[in-house]
Amino acid sequence: MTIADGMHQIVDNINGARSARASDIAGLAREVGAIRTGAQKDLKQISRARRHNATAQHKTLHKYVKTLQHGSQDMLGGFSANRMAMGQECREELGDFTHQLKKDVTDIRLDAVHMIHGFADERVSRGIELSHMLKSYNDGIVDDVQQLMGMFTKERIPFQEDLAEAHAIWQNERSGGHTLTKAPKRAEAKAAEATKTPEEKAYAALKGKILKVIKASPDGITLAKAGKKVGVEWRKLVRPAKELLEEGIVTKKETQYFLS
Repeated sequence: MTIADGMHQIVDNINGARSARASDIAGLAREVGAIRTGAQKDLKQISRARRHNATAQHKTLHKYVKTLQHGSQDMLGGFSANRMAMGQECREELGDFTHQLKKDVTDIRLDAVHMIHGFADERVSRGIELSHMLKSYNDGIVDDVQQLMGMFTKERIPFQEDLAEAHAIWQNERSGGHTLTKAPKRAEAKAAEATKTPEEKAYAALKGKILKVIKASPDGITLAKAGKKVGVEWRKLVRPAKELLEEGIVTKKETQYFLS
């Protein structure tokens, strides 16, 4: 039952009690009218018989009228007292209902305030968590870029030596010579390539792993899924996958990698 239904029920109860009291008073008035009518008949009879027993009839009639008046007053007083008692009871019930209604409204308002504060705290907590996630992601990207730059710097030296050697060969052929003046450096580069560092060996192993995963995926595979299978973050597979593409070992269609 809603609050409005409760209020309507109380008003209906008050109106019903008022209608019942009005019906009782109307019935009492009819009874009094009937009594008065009977009294008038008795008076007529007493008037006709007054000659025979005027004194006795007068005392009897006076006593009867007094009794009737007292009875009517008592009845009216009882109805008035009942009406006042019922009115007081209805006021008390209405006061209790109003008090409970105010208490319920206050509780609902407090619950709403607590919910709003809870939402605000959760929003702040989620914002802090998202900020930490973004910072961690950004730090990971910075670390990967720094690692790639370091690897590029390490491998740039052999490429520069190869370019210098190729340039020397070109100059030698242009001048008509047949000796390679840069051969010792080339030999040194080959020797350095033979003795790889642990980082270079790990990179070569990673390159082999991604190639193996691509071979085992005839329908193609993305770097994200390949990273999950290899067990590394997918951004670390960008460079070896690019080298495999440049070497013609694999092909790429959109984000999928296939074996050539």
